Amino acid sequence: MREHPNGEVMYRVRVFDLWLNCGHLVTVERCGWYPVSVPCCDRLGGTVLHGVYVSYASYVDLVTLRSERHAYRPAGSPARPDRLIGRRARTDDPYLPAQPGDGGHCGRWPAHVGATWSIDGSLPEPD
Repeated sequence: MREHPNGEVMYRVRVFDLWLNCGHLVTVERCGWYPVSVPCCDRLGGTVLHGVYVSYASYVDLVTLRSERHAYRPAGSPARPDRLIGRRARTDDPYLPAQPGDGGHCGRWPAHVGATWSIDGSLPEPD
């Protein structure tokens, strides 16, 4: 962060492609460095507390920097929250061959596939 003469501070805003250990590929915009874990999906399991389901965070396996720009904001203003730009289908989804004789793919699962468990015995509220 650099201070501007009029009292504003310059922040680096970066866009990353993140390959997550749940199998998804997400594009996020954030101020600062890439995250180590990201809440993504319920593939790795999650917990329920007071009827609210929270999925476990997926760890980042690989990072690609797509763009970087600089933005000025008033000094002391909080950093903007991360913004999810896109989430592509899992990179390991099973698929059938397009042509006879081509190989299909049965999918690859992460090292840990979890189930939901409740901390206080409550059930998640229906959507």
